[in-house]
Amino acid sequence: MKKSVLFFLLSLILVSSRSIGQDKPLSKKTLQQLDEAEKDMVNAISNGDSAAFKKIAGFEYIDINATGTETKLQSMLNEIQNFKGIAVHFSEQLQRIYGNFVLKNGRARFLLNGQLVSEVFYTQGWVYRDKKWQLVHWQGTMTKDFLQKKK
Repeated sequence: MKKSVLFFLLSLILVSSRSIGQDKPLSKKTLQQLDEAEKDMVNAISNGDSAAFKKIAGFEYIDINATGTETKLQSMLNEIQNFKGIAVHFSEQLQRIYGNFVLKNGRARFLLNGQLVSEVFYTQGWVYRDKKWQLVHWQGTMTKDFLQKKK
């Protein structure tokens, strides 16, 4: 009996200590700020604005684009002017929250002068730290529909 009680108390202490170190759930306001950060990210890309993108991106930012090319933050900052004028439209969006990290995914359509230039299924990774959202990951894969239209 003593061993059972001791085991129970030890288990309770371990479970409690794990909970103490966990972040509290993100507030509705903080999640709304994520939507604003995403809009800022799209505006930075559409305007080819590397300074604005740098404010949003985390230092460990990594992009794996639809052709499988890896781009880290500094390369993205150097290349972002190539995206000036691109309009981005998201649909079929979902998000999953893991502590202070959020994965967003869906479909993105990229248009230039009203013409569709790409359509991808994407995943974005956002981390909430230093009281702001930072984009740390983007990956896109061209949709079958878009690839068939290109043929």
